[in-house]
Amino acid sequence: MSWSWFGDFFRAIPDALRAVYQFGDPSGLGRGWWGVVIAIFWGQFIIVTPLMVARRLHGKHEWASATLGVVGATGIMWWIHGILPSAWIYFVDANKGILQDRIIPTSFTPTIGDTKLDIASNLYDVIRDSVVMVMMFVAVIATIVGAIIVQKKLPKTLAAGEERPEAGGYH
Repeated sequence: MSWSWFGDFFRAIPDALRAVYQFGDPSGLGRGWWGVVIAIFWGQFIIVTPLMVARRLHGKHEWASATLGVVGATGIMWWIHGILPSAWIYFVDANKGILQDRIIPTSFTPTIGDTKLDIASNLYDVIRDSVVMVMMFVAVIATIVGAIIVQKKLPKTLAAGEERPEAGGYH
């Protein structure tokens, strides 16, 4: 890696953005907007609608509210734990020609004097997999924090005529 890498990096950004746009189109015909349409459809009908209905039913129809909440949460989990990391790997592997040595270095083999040190000959793959690791770490933390927030914001309600037990536990 040399100082010319920085110039190549900025010259490669338009090509990388074009690749992101075309990545959503499996036909390769340049209709990348299909990826946006699919994301909006997924977000609306698999995540947003069930969560909105679950919120509206909260306190009235607990089983329906809980079921729709789980459907919406499952949609979110598919995205953050599966689709986004998988899409990153597919994108980086499919666009290696655009990204390799221009945006993501292939290797790190510095030369000190006459000695060439092979520190990371597979740096491209290491960076690809490290990004997935960071994504998964953030996703797990977001899942835990999200669950705590939902539990505090939407506590369990009692049915009509039901009283909260004084001592807790099972009777």
